[in-house]
Amino acid sequence: MGRIRHLVTVLGAGTLVLGTLTLSVAATSVTASAAGSFKACVVTDTGGINDHSFNASAYAGAVDASKADTNVVPSYLSSTSSADYVPNIDSFITKGCGIIVTVGFLMDAATATAANAHPSQKFAIVDDAPVVKAGTHVEALQYETDQAGFLGGMLAAGMSKTGKVATYGGENFSSVTLYMNGYVAGVRYYDKTYKKHVEVLGWTPGKAACSLAACVGKGTFIGNFTDDTAGKTDTTTFFSEGADIVFPVAGGVGLGSVAAAKLAGHGHYVMWVDSNGCVQEAADCKYFVGTVAKGVEPSVEAAILSAAKGTFKAGSYIGTLANNGTQLEYGGITVPASLKAKIATAKAGIIAGTISVNPNKYPAVM
Repeated sequence: MGRIRHLVTVLGAGTLVLGTLTLSVAATSVTASAAGSFKACVVTDTGGINDHSFNASAYAGAVDASKADTNVVPSYLSSTSSADYVPNIDSFITKGCGIIVTVGFLMDAATATAANAHPSQKFAIVDDAPVVKAGTHVEALQYETDQAGFLGGMLAAGMSKTGKVATYGGENFSSVTLYMNGYVAGVRYYDKTYKKHVEVLGWTPGKAACSLAACVGKGTFIGNFTDDTAGKTDTTTFFSEGADIVFPVAGGVGLGSVAAAKLAGHGHYVMWVDSNGCVQEAADCKYFVGTVAKGVEPSVEAAILSAAKGTFKAGSYIGTLANNGTQLEYGGITVPASLKAKIATAKAGIIAGTISVNPNKYPAVM
């Protein structure tokens, strides 16, 4: 099958439908015949535009930018494999895009190559900081998700009835394992602080402290962000080993975890990642204990608007709990007010620098 590229589709009075994700937008801001002239172009990773995760969030950020500034015209190209990265970026360069947003660390090399070859073309990349020649045309959008992951770990530990929770990743990259490391740290902190005994399956942190560039350890990984059948299999295994809450850091693969929770029955839940699970998958909200969210939408929107207004600045944006670049959002499960209070206190401590998100600072439950 040849490569498939998808462009924006507008239905009726401006409803943009992306698979099961529906975004209401003004038709005049997204059609080729619109009055707007600043092209905001998004190249997705292989999960596709409707990955219920960071691809969908990045494009939603572009749509939000078009709402804030009717001069902005968003469009996207989906990558069905890594072979699509370069031609998709090149296609947008030839179309005169005001900014090209590439989504995901796997697009590092393709983005760097294009940026180095086209120093007048503005780029933003989600979840990565490519090495490029000196210039003023590339902004790296990164997020310290171990901070919100820590709060997610506390939530999981506080809600678990079995004393076991789990996590797994799509691929073994630092932007994935950073989430997982924070999750383990939060569980361990909860155990130590509140005298609990909750074990985490699926990820064992390394001894070195994590950073945006490197976060090592040993754990369970699917090997991609598209195989939700594998996600269902691994989640079912975790449930059979006694876990009752599983945190997939794997984009759309996490839908397999939701399927496994449905199959396992009452008392089995999922912690969603990147974008609010109860928004992305509203019908399955009752299976989400919460979401460890990444502020992709607002950061992409800000990058596009700055490029459109001529105030674009190259460099790095770092999303944290303090600037809402990452956060914990509660799901469809009732969480006791006392647990929410404990999490709020920990959040304040992380922001203040008095609570560490390094899991090695706390004893592990074996």
